[in-house]
Amino acid sequence: MDEVDGRLVGGLVVLAALADARSFGRAAERLGMTQSGVSKAIAKLEARLDTRLVHRTSRAVELTEEGRALVERVAAHLAGIGEAAAETSKSREAVRGRLRVNVDPLFSRMVLSPKLSEFLLQNPGMELRIETRDRIADLVSDGFDLAVRFGEPAPSALIARRVLDARVLTVASPIYLARHGRPLDPRELTSRDHQCIHAIDAATGRPFEWEFRRGGEVVPVAVNGRLTVTDSGTKLGACLAGFGIAQVIDIGLDDHLKSGALIELFPDWPDERFPLYVYYASRNHVPAKVRRFIDFITDTLAAKPHSPRKSAGLRKVG
Repeated sequence: MDEVDGRLVGGLVVLAALADARSFGRAAERLGMTQSGVSKAIAKLEARLDTRLVHRTSRAVELTEEGRALVERVAAHLAGIGEAAAETSKSREAVRGRLRVNVDPLFSRMVLSPKLSEFLLQNPGMELRIETRDRIADLVSDGFDLAVRFGEPAPSALIARRVLDARVLTVASPIYLARHGRPLDPRELTSRDHQCIHAIDAATGRPFEWEFRRGGEVVPVAVNGRLTVTDSGTKLGACLAGFGIAQVIDIGLDDHLKSGALIELFPDWPDERFPLYVYYASRNHVPAKVRRFIDFITDTLAAKPHSPRKSAGLRKVG
């Protein structure tokens, strides 16, 4: 519809409201316009059609015979336009359709998988496809609706919303500590007496650097280690088996810590964090299914007994 046709439809809507209200003031209230705005819209419609449509008196407004005939002819069409607009709005709010999500493997296994059944039962109109990948890649061209990733965002046109700041814990098993002794300070990990398990950062292809934070104090540590892994499950398994010391996110560790299978080595260095972000293409007109899944993630995280979330941030990356 071009600009001229849009003005014509707008004028017809005003005329229909005026026919029903029989007052410029009441029609203006219904339409959310000023009284002068209603009057100008009618004047422009009359000029466009070259026909007098309204009798203006000091007490009331009456449509001319031509005005009444016009309203009768377009009433059904205007109602149809309103219904179509309402249906379009509802479709945006409806939670249905296929949702494809690119998810961090650890987050998928430890947080999402126990709750997916609940989510799908609550949203019977949705079909969910969860794909665990090491990288976001190109979210749009790869056909994903959103992604969930740990780590700070790289420069991108995507919208990134932080949903969690997970604590990073340095842990070891009692078997390891019986063999090598317990380090009392993070800097002791530079010693060749200790084995630390390196983990590859998928974004860089290099092992994550180890650092420790306490308030404003930051201590980077160049750790020693003969084992390098690319997934958190292997890292955790090797740590539980007693091979070495690992840095892990405090998600899904409660049972290991409570049972003593893992021991946190430096609880007095509690401020190292690893953020979790959700990514999607645009902040404008976000589909209801995407918003519903983001709400599901944030609600799930809020219910879990790990470190509390900081205020979620929404920003464009890059």
